[in-house]
Amino acid sequence: MPVPRKGAKRLNHRDSYYMWIMQNTKGSNELLVELAAAVNGQMLVVSLGRIVDYAMVTLAIDFALANGWKPQELLPPFRCTYERRAFHLPEA
Repeated sequence: MPVPRKGAKRLNHRDSYYMWIMQNTKGSNELLVELAAAVNGQMLVVSLGRIVDYAMVTLAIDFALANGWKPQELLPPFRCTYERRAFHLPEA
């Protein structure tokens, strides 16, 4: 499922363009990020707390890329959470 185009914002981070949007689903905030140029690329889904800072977008991208997010490949969504001022991968 791609990032909804209505309300999505573009971001140039480290010479790549990303589309991102923050949404509230079921009482929790989620950040959805995908590479703007990729067709059917892997989406980044970050579960956030109640306090959201827009600087988290670039931090989330850096964390995900360092931990195996492949935005140019067709894979299931890459999920992580933001808790206690740090990003974490879900426990398997």
